[in-house]
Amino acid sequence: MAEEKERNQDGLTLLVAVDFSPCSKLAMKKATSLIRQEQGRIVALHVIDHDFVKECIKNHLGTESQIKKSLFFQATSRLGKFLDSEGVSGYSVEAVVCEGIPCLEINKKAVEINSDMIIMGSKGKSEDMKTIFFGSTTERVLRFITRPVLCVPPEVDYRIT
Repeated sequence: MAEEKERNQDGLTLLVAVDFSPCSKLAMKKATSLIRQEQGRIVALHVIDHDFVKECIKNHLGTESQIKKSLFFQATSRLGKFLDSEGVSGYSVEAVVCEGIPCLEINKKAVEINSDMIIMGSKGKSEDMKTIFFGSTTERVLRFITRPVLCVPPEVDYRIT
């Protein structure tokens, strides 16, 4: 009960998974609209996929250290630009970049920050065979999380022409 009171005083804590897809832009817009109503903070998380790092190493694109450093620098810069372009400067926003398996890192971060909700796009950047057989990152997050997840679909124009 004390934890619930503390959480209510601090407002909502929303974790937004960002892969720079159009859906993750929509997820950030949804998060800012919720924070505008309820107060609180947004943690914008970008995960550098560990499998991608392994592929870079396998293809001799550099040492593991060089590749991770370069990807981390690029992701941090891109996440900062993404947040600037989404106009979140008036909100309490923390940008986080980490490396790992995206669905696991999203779940770990949600628990670590005691997130009230995860907000993520229903369709990310990757369209590959792995997605067809094992499901999207969003589907894998849903399998293991014990917190609410808001999946934001691609923007669709439903007007009849």
